Amino acid sequence: MQISAQISRFHGTERPFEIREVPVIVTPEDTLVRVSLATICGSDLHTVSGRRDAPTPCVLGHEAVGTIAAPTQHRSVTGELLREGDRVTWSLMASCGTCAYCTDRHLPQKCDRLFKYGHARSEGATTLSGGFATHILLRPGTAIYHIPDALTDKAVVPINCALATVVNGLKTIGTYPNEAAVIHGAGMLGIYAACYLRKQAYDIVAVVDINEARLQTAKRFGATHTFNPAKLSVGEIDEALKALTNGRGTDLGVEVSGVTSGLPSLIAWSAVGGRCLTLGYVYPNAHISVDADHLVRKCVTLRGVHNYHYIALGDSLRFIEESRGHYPFDSLIGETYGLGDINAAFAAAKRRDALRIAIAPSL
Repeated sequence: MQISAQISRFHGTERPFEIREVPVIVTPEDTLVRVSLATICGSDLHTVSGRRDAPTPCVLGHEAVGTIAAPTQHRSVTGELLREGDRVTWSLMASCGTCAYCTDRHLPQKCDRLFKYGHARSEGATTLSGGFATHILLRPGTAIYHIPDALTDKAVVPINCALATVVNGLKTIGTYPNEAAVIHGAGMLGIYAACYLRKQAYDIVAVVDINEARLQTAKRFGATHTFNPAKLSVGEIDEALKALTNGRGTDLGVEVSGVTSGLPSLIAWSAVGGRCLTLGYVYPNAHISVDADHLVRKCVTLRGVHNYHYIALGDSLRFIEESRGHYPFDSLIGETYGLGDINAAFAAAKRRDALRIAIAPSL
C-alpha cells in the first residue's frame, strides 16, 4: 500500500520549516499512525534555537497522539490487537529489548540501538520519524498504548514526554505519603509533578517559579504553596519551607526548570536525609555550583533521570484517566495550528505564554 504524507522538515536554526509531500509504502510489518495532534516540547525549542543539536533535515515532534492508519501485525504493549482507527499514544523511543541497558539495567531509554522520534534525520526508512507531520511510522520496539475513549487528545498528547518523564523520575527516587516536596519549575513537567505528588498523598507540594501565571496554574494542579524567586531570596524561601515543616526542610526536591540555580537551591532547602531529583538539565554545558557541604552533612540523595522506561507511559495514561475529574488537563494546551502554520506555532511557543502550543496536521 502506498500513501502520500505531508511532513515539516527542520533544516537548521534561523531557517523556516519546509512543508513537503512524500510518498510512503506501508506493509503489515509497519505501524503507520495518522497524527491527530502534536505539541511543541521544550526540547523542540532547544533544537530550533540551536541550544541542542539535531541531524538535518529532521521532522521534529515527539509529543503526539494519533490513529492507526493501515493494517499492521504489531500489537500494543499490553498485547491487544492494533486496528485501523484505534487511537494510540506511544513511547518517544524504540528500544531493542535485548541489550544490557534494556534488560539488566532496566534503562531501555539508553538502549544500545536506541531510536528517538523527532530526533532522527528524515531520510529513507526514517522519513516519517517525527510528530510534526500527517503520518508517522512507528518502529519495532516502540511501546504503543490504546487511549481510553474518555480521554481527549489534548489531555493525552504531552504525556509521552513530560508526564512519563516525571512519573519515571519520581518512581526512581521514591515517593512516600505525608512528605513535603518542593518543585523548582512550573513548566509542563512541574505542573504534572505537582498533581502527581498530591495523588501520592503529599501534604506539602510547593512550587517555585518566576512566572506568576504559571504559579497560578500550579495552584490549580495541586500545589499547596508557591514561591517566586524574583521576589524572595533563596534564604527567605528556605525559612518559609522550614516554617511549613516544623524546621525540618523538604523531604523531596524536584528540579524541572533547567535553570542552573535550581538544583543548588533544592539541596539548600532539603531536610536531613532528603532526596533531590533532577530532570531538567537536558542541554549541553548545564554547569552548576553546589555547596557540597549541604549535600554531605544532610546525607542528601541526589539522582538524575533522563526520559523514561516505557512502563511509565502506561502509568501516566492511567493517572490521567483516574485524575481527569480533578484537574483540567485540556487547559494545559494553548493555541492549535495547522501543519502549514508550523513557523507561526513555534513563534508562539517561544513566547511561552502557554505551557504547550499544539499542531493539528489535519487543519
